Amino acid sequence: MSRMALVTAVLIALVTNPVAAAVPTFKTTRLYSEAEFAAAIKPYTDAIARNANDAEAYRWLGVAYFHLYRLYKYGFAPFAGGYGTKAVESLERSVQLSPEPAVMLTLAEVYMTIGGVDKYYGLTDRLIGLATPLPPK
Repeated sequence: MSRMALVTAVLIALVTNPVAAAVPTFKTTRLYSEAEFAAAIKPYTDAIARNANDAEAYRWLGVAYFHLYRLYKYGFAPFAGGYGTKAVESLERSVQLSPEPAVMLTLAEVYMTIGGVDKYYGLTDRLIGLATPLPPK
């Protein structure tokens, strides 16, 4: 199965069977000042402080860091230069706690964005291994 077919199958599965979040989702449709970003990630850092094994909090914290890192790359968040590494750390911890395909795909995108091609291929190989083969026609 090609990587693109795997990504498509996982996205279809996610749309038809959404995962309920214990913490709020991070809004990736806006720009954040440094103070606004600190306030936006507080629910995730608080959840992690209460439970160091909260995979969803790590997931959304990683998504938040990744969003700001992308904004940094385009010049919209000059304070977020180190957030690519923070995104990797948070998403890797989330995958370690609960290997959800959606989180693994986000982590794969982070790897490609920050130049971790080898890690990207390792993770996509892992995703392919999790995929259910399609029946022959």
